[in-house]
Amino acid sequence: NQNFLQTNADYYSADIYKAPFNSQTCKDINNWVSEKTDKMIPEILDKIPESAVMYLINAIAFDAKWDEEYNDDQIEKDVFTNADGTTQTVEFMQSTENKYIEDEYAEGFIKYYKDKKYAFAALLPNEDITLSEYIKTLNGKKLYSLLNSPEDTKVDVKIPQFEADYSTEMSEILKNMGMPKAFDPFAAQFQGLGTSTEGNIYISRVLHKTFI
Repeated sequence: NQNFLQTNADYYSADIYKAPFNSQTCKDINNWVSEKTDKMIPEILDKIPESAVMYLINAIAFDAKWDEEYNDDQIEKDVFTNADGTTQTVEFMQSTENKYIEDEYAEGFIKYYKDKKYAFAALLPNEDITLSEYIKTLNGKKLYSLLNSPEDTKVDVKIPQFEADYSTEMSEILKNMGMPKAFDPFAAQFQGLGTSTEGNIYISRVLHKTFI
């Protein structure tokens, strides 16, 4: 619908493309995501199902320098203990920070990125509690309070250099959060978006991918 296209342009600065949903379009979408994430997420789609009529794609890349960068003499190899108890030798970045955070189950620190608009926060659970057990003690309100009440004190820090990626299909999660109709082929109401000769428009899958 023209109103839908206009709303996207007026409020979301979204680009709209019409293309045949073939293997080349799949490559084009993956190339777009790769470009918008500085190649940190090189691929989001494995294929385009025949029944697909539209993809809404959002990509965010965060790339920032530390407010206080690490020098070569602050990086050295040491042993890191994984959550399952296994160990491996990795490169650690060492520094002294001054924003200390703690609760009854963990302690950590905050390290700012350049201009101090954003910050990296790290939490290390106590030795008598596992990572999954600690996560269960957190909720949005508690985490917000923890990150907004750091103590101004010196903290000796060693951060392992790491990469992590995560991907999931979020349909069931979103249904359980309270939006089941959007995924129902018969109950979904996306007439404001448009119509399809394939039948009623509904959301078939929500793909989420992150890289740190």
